[in-house]
This record gives sequence, C-alpha cells and structure tokens, in this order.
Amino acid sequence: MEPIGVVRNERADALDDDWDRVNSTIELDLGLLGADATDGLRSFSHVEVVFVFDRVDPEGVVRGSRHPRGNPDWPSVGILAQRAKNRPNRIGTTVCELMAVRPGGLVEVRGLDAIDGTPVLDIKPYLAEFGPRGDVIQPAWSSELMAGYWTLGPDEHQEVDPERWLAEVLRSPSDQGRLELIVRRPATNEREVLTTGELDPAVGLVGDNWLARGSRSSADGSAEPDAQLNIMNSRCARLVAGGDERMALAGDQLFVDLDLSPENLPPGTRLQIGSAVIEVTAKPHTGCSKFTRRFGLAAHRWINGRIGKQHRLRGICAKVVVAGPITTGDSIVKLPTAG
Repeated sequence: MEPIGVVRNERADALDDDWDRVNSTIELDLGLLGADATDGLRSFSHVEVVFVFDRVDPEGVVRGSRHPRGNPDWPSVGILAQRAKNRPNRIGTTVCELMAVRPGGLVEVRGLDAIDGTPVLDIKPYLAEFGPRGDVIQPAWSSELMAGYWTLGPDEHQEVDPERWLAEVLRSPSDQGRLELIVRRPATNEREVLTTGELDPAVGLVGDNWLARGSRSSADGSAEPDAQLNIMNSRCARLVAGGDERMALAGDQLFVDLDLSPENLPPGTRLQIGSAVIEVTAKPHTGCSKFTRRFGLAAHRWINGRIGKQHRLRGICAKVVVAGPITTGDSIVKLPTAG
C-alpha cells in the first residue's frame, strides 16, 4: 500500500488519552490522488481515517494476547479483542470530526489519535448507515480504558444547556433586529470594539483585516468576497462566551439580535443597517479551532451539530452592497426581495 498523505499536529508522543483536544491537518499527496479527490467531502461532518502506526517496532508486535495497556487489573485478551497499536499490520482507524477541507489537499480534523508524521492510507466519509446495527455491548474494562481517551478531565469552560440556550436564541426577532456589537479585527488575534463603524463594498468593515488576511479556503489565498462579513446571533454569542465581555473573541465583526436561520435569511437576502446595506451569501460559516479553544468543545459541538446547523448558530457570511456608517443599537431591517 502507498500512503496518500501524512498527519501534521502538535503531538509527537503516542500518549493514550486526551485526543479530542488535538487538531490535525492531513496533507494529501494530490500527485497520487488527483486534484479533485476531496470534492464533496465537506458535505460530511465526520470522516474515517485509516493510518499506519509506523513508529511501532516490528519486534514489539503482539500476535497473541496481553493485558490492555499492560494493566494487570484488566484481563489478558487477544490482540484482536483490543485496539492497541502493536497489531500485526500496525493499521489504525478512527472516526474524526471534519473541520475543514482546504485547497491544495489539506484536510483538517479533530480527534485523530495519530501523532505528527503518521502516514495516512485512506480517508472515507462517515455515513450513519455504517454505524453499529443493534445494541453496542462491550466489557467493563474497555469502558474504564476509554474514560479519558478523548477528553481528559473536566472542560474548563461552562457546561452547555442545549434546550435552554436554544430557547433563548429563538427569542430573536425575524423581521426587525438590532445591531448589538461591532468588532473590528485590525490584525490576527486583535479585537477593537467600536461604537460606530463604516461598511464599504471594497473592504467590508473599514479597518478590519478581512482583505489583507486573505483566506485559506481560496485557491490563491486571496480574501473571499462572500465572506467579507461574519455575523453571529448576539444571544448565542453571549451564552457561549459566558457574558458580554468575551463575545468579541468569537471572531465575528457584527453581533445581531436577529433570527439568522436559512428559512428567515436565505442567501440573497438584503439587510439594511443604518444607511448601509449588506447581502447574505451562501458561504457557510463554521467554527474553527480558535473558537473551540476560547469557548470549549461542548459549545463548538452544540453550535455545529444538527440543531446548530439548522438554526445557523455559528452565524452567517455576508457582503456589503451599499456603503454607509453603522452604529451599535441600529435597527436591522429585511429589505423586500427584488422582483
């Protein structure tokens, strides 16, 4: 078999636990695969990655039985009754959360239990229909082994209350909303909270780094016109941030009290804010690793889960079509659809 790519992440040692906090990029060999090998992959939320435990010494391969992790408190079981890396063919498989598919054969995932430099043999989209059919049954020792495998210890961020939080977000108006926060990003990881901002069709929010920063999602690295503005529901942002003080860290420029669902704001919808007009685009707005580090894995999964996608809890992308000043507290009005 010939590897189709390699894992890149910050974990150099094959530690047993805490893999859900590991973000990895799989660098694919497009010369081997073809430039369009990942077309359509981003439509899936998860992928199954097949890889090689290439750092395992062939002399250490187990062909019989052993205690999992060498723990004598757990029963000695055959190598095929455990997921240890010291297997005869040293092949690993993991279902991971798919974070992004970038130009140039870059696939970003979370929770891939493979260290930096690991060869990748295959990537397959995860289909619910390939999940277990019938009840899943496993021995007690395996549940003990997996207790900290994905996330070690409590999350330092607040717990998510999905039903209560969603009910609060759904209180946002659908027709006439309110601009609650304007945030300018002059440079990476910098935030300026503004009382008044200026929207411009050429640069988006004047003074923001959208144009200069560019985008990893475009083939040439240039800024994406359809992602000129990132807009998030202010009620949702306030909940995941634990209050107003940390809302700006979400990375969006505009925080609005308005229903952002696709039913209410389909692509092409125009919104007037002050004297400026913006247009909702079809570009999806999803959470990134920075968002997860700042607000927690549970918040990320709530926002990007099935219900979160349905209501666009992470937000929307938009572009400026009519220039003008905007001020915190401005009304947001849906304009009539042309034609």
